Amino acid sequence: MKELTMDSKEFKRIQQNLHLENLTLHPSLQKKVIELINSNVTITQHMIKEILSGN
Repeated sequence: MKELTMDSKEFKRIQQNLHLENLTLHPSLQKKVIELINSNVTITQHMIKEILSGN
């Protein structure tokens, strides 16, 4: 899978979809999400909760 960046069209699409749901991600959280996606690991519910809790 192609790596995401803050400027990639795929990530911009994600941001647009969140915006349509009246949701946004803080820039620091965006970076964490991109790092997680680019790490090529299976993303679990536990990992998402960790990121959202700030750990």
